[in-house]
Amino acid sequence: MRRRLFAFFLLLTLLLGYFAYLNSLPPAVRAYKLARISGDEKLIAAYHDKGFWQFATYNPKTQKLKVYALYSDEPILPWGKDVKTVKTPLNYSPLALDLDLLEEVPKETPALLFNGKWYTPEDPPEFPTLDEIIKEYKNKSVRQITVYTAKKELWVRSIRVFNDGSVGPLWELVVPSLRENTSEAFIWEVERPVNESISFWEVHYPGRVILRGNWWTVYMGTFKVRERIMGEAFSDITGSPQLMKGSFLQVTLHSGVGSNTINVDALAISKYWSGISMEKGLDPGYVVFKHFKMPKND
Repeated sequence: MRRRLFAFFLLLTLLLGYFAYLNSLPPAVRAYKLARISGDEKLIAAYHDKGFWQFATYNPKTQKLKVYALYSDEPILPWGKDVKTVKTPLNYSPLALDLDLLEEVPKETPALLFNGKWYTPEDPPEFPTLDEIIKEYKNKSVRQITVYTAKKELWVRSIRVFNDGSVGPLWELVVPSLRENTSEAFIWEVERPVNESISFWEVHYPGRVILRGNWWTVYMGTFKVRERIMGEAFSDITGSPQLMKGSFLQVTLHSGVGSNTINVDALAISKYWSGISMEKGLDPGYVVFKHFKMPKND
């Protein structure tokens, strides 16, 4: 009996000591430890908003990209933890962060740690502009161009929309803009042809970061990047209040085989709640759709 009591009090003492240790840590460091992230995974982004924490990691051995979400930063056992995982052709190793940066989390929320720096709504990240993308790809053949913008949270892996496909990134990380006006806060995904079954992908992030990789694809034809095409497509999208008020927006430009037109498909998630990016499925009532076509030729 005495041995059992001693073992109980020893366990209780160790547990209280562990909680006291966690409580002594900076909030972001504490949340990171509570997420129980493997040492093989490199931290590439962090997000914080009023007790909600997310950490994005990349494992170069498995090529897996993960986002962990914690719904409390209190020093408790990691109940209420979600994880989303996707295998990616992009090498996120260049974005690996020094864990010491977690000690510098700003008091303002929401806050984003990305590419070696913390960002807040007062100092948001600078995203690639439409003009920069046009200059980079003008007159080049592409299979499709997709842009993503999120006002809050880290997004990875698409969310199924019941009876209507999916919305969200397939195998890349989308970082938030931290701003209400997202008309140019886009992450750009450009798919260029290698052969009929393989594409070369380039994803443009804030801070002039470009990640590249090859991936299998379904051949759908190509179109050339023109100022008119890009300008008309995005002026139509950014001029739509329904789309721009959403918490997440995805726009894709693509062409069918032998088609003389370009399809523009836009999907926006109209609602927001903490942890929405970690959802696996959404009711179609939460998603706004827009589709139109444009001629390829000038």
